[in-house]
Amino acid sequence: MQREYKRHGFFCFSDSRNRGLWCLKHGEAEINTLCRILEVSRRTRAEGDKIVLSGIIADDSAKLPFVSWVEREELVTDKIVLIENAYVKKWKGLTTLYIGKDTKLIDTDVDFPARSELSKPRKRTIAEIVGCGGAFDVIVEGDIVFSGEEPERVLDDGTGALLLELESEKGTDIGFGTPLKARGNVVESERGYVLMAKAVKIKSEKLVIAEIKNFLCKYT
Repeated sequence: MQREYKRHGFFCFSDSRNRGLWCLKHGEAEINTLCRILEVSRRTRAEGDKIVLSGIIADDSAKLPFVSWVEREELVTDKIVLIENAYVKKWKGLTTLYIGKDTKLIDTDVDFPARSELSKPRKRTIAEIVGCGGAFDVIVEGDIVFSGEEPERVLDDGTGALLLELESEKGTDIGFGTPLKARGNVVESERGYVLMAKAVKIKSEKLVIAEIKNFLCKYT
């Protein structure tokens, strides 16, 4: 069931064919989705005569990369569009929405979350991410564990585990048991799911204790 935005900030639940972006999967087709365009860029294909547009779209559930094989005037940064009849494939391990020649793009006049709000990363559990086949620009919190014959950083949040790779090791001291918050893309690889972290914040002992206390207050 899809949450549809209405004018004046109200929304309702509907059995329409529109899909949220948070769990689109490789191989799905005939996708309809309402979203805001966060970024868009254009390049010329190797043949030199075709333009490819790529960028990032978002709704209140997730952000997702997109690719358009056709140059479309509707694909403009910060515009809200209804995309009809798109399809989903993985590109470099990331789920990506593809806009083809048969895809319709419809400018919409609805209230929708602002670009600044939609640009923020979403916090997701590892179980959710793995169940959806990966994720784009998310925050994952957990503890570092090691597994395998050779030590590898594995992040475990209690719902599952995935490999952690840092964009930069500079000034980073992460070992077994380190509690942290990581932001990045989760891609599927031959080794399993990998969080390619572009930002990592090690949680202080005081913060961890405070979070445990908040948790206990809710359930005791």
